[in-house]
Amino acid sequence: MKILLTLATCGIIAATTSTLKARDLDVADVKKQEIRYGQMGPRDTIVFYTFGDQDAVLQLNIKHAEGKFSVSGKMQLFKEGTGADGMGKWINNQHSCGLFPDVPKPTTVALPAEACMVMESKLVGVKAGGGGRVELDPAQAPKFEDYALKIQVSELKMEGFRLKSFTTDTGAFVKLGPAS
Repeated sequence: MKILLTLATCGIIAATTSTLKARDLDVADVKKQEIRYGQMGPRDTIVFYTFGDQDAVLQLNIKHAEGKFSVSGKMQLFKEGTGADGMGKWINNQHSCGLFPDVPKPTTVALPAEACMVMESKLVGVKAGGGGRVELDPAQAPKFEDYALKIQVSELKMEGFRLKSFTTDTGAFVKLGPAS
């Protein structure tokens, strides 16, 4: 049974009960990987933070709907000893063609919706064309607005981990339609 408690004054979200190994996680010194392009071009942004020595991956998914951006998060907790290589293969399979058939399977902990927020979004340009591995006819290629985003994740204390709060910069595309 999980009971979530939000402490609005200090931005901490906590959960009771712990059956997973406790991990103390800080994104300050870990690998950050941003996925903004697929084979056909721009896609919804996914940001991964790999905690190689802690066998954990923080996954942030950025979406755009009804004129605004939203961000959701999941903490992927892997078996002790998985390491950066195994987690890297798992990450690859989350956004590509599933090149690696035998990847480690994590325990997924969804972050509370109120823990992840888009603080700022700024239009930085417009791109036409795919931008991915498949070339598109420029006359038929869709246009995408390119946005710079500032994301904030609150401090979290949940089953299996504690994550320090942080703010990060990333980007996202919004499809406009066919080029004219």
